Amino acid sequence: MTSADLYEKARLLDALAADVEDCVDPAKTVASSPDWDCANGDDVRAALSHWRGKAHGAARNLRDEAARVRSQAHKAADREEEQREQDARDRRAQ
Repeated sequence: MTSADLYEKARLLDALAADVEDCVDPAKTVASSPDWDCANGDDVRAALSHWRGKAHGAARNLRDEAARVRSQAHKAADREEEQREQDARDRRAQ
């Protein structure tokens, strides 16, 4: 993969992490409102808190992967630059 491809992959992983991190928040907000009072409300709120924690953990893992990919992109960009410089030297030597 080129450095541009890797940077795009890292950007997409970060965007996915943001979506995953917030996916439970709308349901948790509704379940926490005073209008949402029912017999199993406490159980639902506890479950949503649990899943919100899981979503945050998954988002953290996605961000870690994005950082790893971004590091690969930096290395690939360095290699690409070195290759361009080598190609320019080779052209001048001819």
